[in-house]
Amino acid sequence: MIDRLLDGGYCSLPGAEGRVADKLRRLADTLEERSRGILTQSVGMSIHLNSTVTQALHTLRSIREMSQRMTTISASTEELVSTVQAISRTSELAASNAHGVQSISDEGARSTETVVETMRGIVNTVTETAERVTHLAEASTSIGAIVKQIEQIARQTNILAMNATIEAARAGEAGKGFNVVATEVKNLANQTARATQDIRKRIDQLREETDAILLGMTKGAETVRHGEMVVMDSVGKMRTVSQEIRDVTTLMQEISDHLGQQRQSAQVIAENLEEAATRSVTDTDAINAMIDTSALASGSLVDLLTDINKVEMRNAVIHLAKSDHMIWRRRLAEMLAGRTTLNPNELADHRSCRLGKWYYGVQDPAITGHAAFRAMESAHEKVHHLGIEAAKLYQAGDFDAAIAAVSAIEGPSQEVQRRLDELAVAFS
Repeated sequence: MIDRLLDGGYCSLPGAEGRVADKLRRLADTLEERSRGILTQSVGMSIHLNSTVTQALHTLRSIREMSQRMTTISASTEELVSTVQAISRTSELAASNAHGVQSISDEGARSTETVVETMRGIVNTVTETAERVTHLAEASTSIGAIVKQIEQIARQTNILAMNATIEAARAGEAGKGFNVVATEVKNLANQTARATQDIRKRIDQLREETDAILLGMTKGAETVRHGEMVVMDSVGKMRTVSQEIRDVTTLMQEISDHLGQQRQSAQVIAENLEEAATRSVTDTDAINAMIDTSALASGSLVDLLTDINKVEMRNAVIHLAKSDHMIWRRRLAEMLAGRTTLNPNELADHRSCRLGKWYYGVQDPAITGHAAFRAMESAHEKVHHLGIEAAKLYQAGDFDAAIAAVSAIEGPSQEVQRRLDELAVAFS
């Protein structure tokens, strides 16, 4: 019995009777209970340690992804700064050009108003000229009346000359001199008649030309007035355009000011991102150092569990399976963090691991009939299926799907841990 105790066979002491044998069996029970306590504590430490390492590995992966994204965002921010600067310069140039266009528009409006004033002067001049032409037409009419009187006088004179000629012929030799005078008077009367006819024609032509001039000047005045209205409308539109240009200039200046503020903000963001990227490198180094230290501690715990497992304890495999389970999850996290590589073809399935071998090798009906034992199988199988699938996806380069598969292990993993705890309590 003592030799068996020295070999750690606490649960398989040979049969014997007597006080010494009873003492040795009590000693075996005490040692077995102490060893099981050490095993439980060590497994708990292993679970917490590996859980911490797993979380650190996920954090490390997240920091690396965040660092990559920050690098991308930093580059994009620098491009944004350059773009904002270019837009700001363009806005300032556009505002300057708009200001120049506004000045030209204002000058054009003033010039157009000057044209309007000139056109009004033309209308006034045309109106005055039309009045003078009207007076000229009235004067032509008066001249025509005078010419008519002259024609009448010429006809009467011609009649008197004819009568004088007749009387001179009756007077004979004494009337010859008077006949000559009468003839001259008649000739003058005929010349006067011909002159008055020529004057009448000229007056008629003058009246026609005067009427045409009046008509043309009236149309011209109306055209100028219409042009004045059009120009005044153009002046109004130019004033409106000038105001709109002024508004656009103000808006462009405001945009330029806002872009300047955005440029400064983007520059601050870029600097902060650069600083955050530098800190992420420091954090990554610190996490890697912590993971390395934790890995050494985990290795020491594995060695301790291996030594403890050399002695006989009831249901020791249940406790060890909990540690194996967390080590399995840690290896998957190390794979995602790029600290190790896993060959999916070499990973154990749910029947080949320590827990699987124990599970499918149990013969005790008290254990196999327990509800926790029966409920554990599907969750355990799912854990291994997801882990192997994650390794395959990672090997194929589908990192997002691999991360999703590892994340999906959390639920069934907690189920396995809970069922193992229930079995440990039931059969302690």
